[in-house]
Amino acid sequence: MNAQYEINLVGYRCPIPILKIKKKIETLSKGDYLHVKASDPMIKVDLPLFCKDSKCRLISMKEEKDDIIICTLELI
Repeated sequence: MNAQYEINLVGYRCPIPILKIKKKIETLSKGDYLHVKASDPMIKVDLPLFCKDSKCRLISMKEEKDDIIICTLELI
């Protein structure tokens, strides 16, 4: 069964969210999911580019109230 992980990056600004995501996915296994909660609007640009060049796939990205962005990544 694939594991589910979460990382809360609310309050962090670029480039810290991507650096923390990179560090976290290095500890995960293929098929695992990482749910990201962020407040930096640049994550909407940076995360798809990061996923394109790394071992993860962006499954979803949605904006919630209070400018919180929720993303789900799958390790491939």
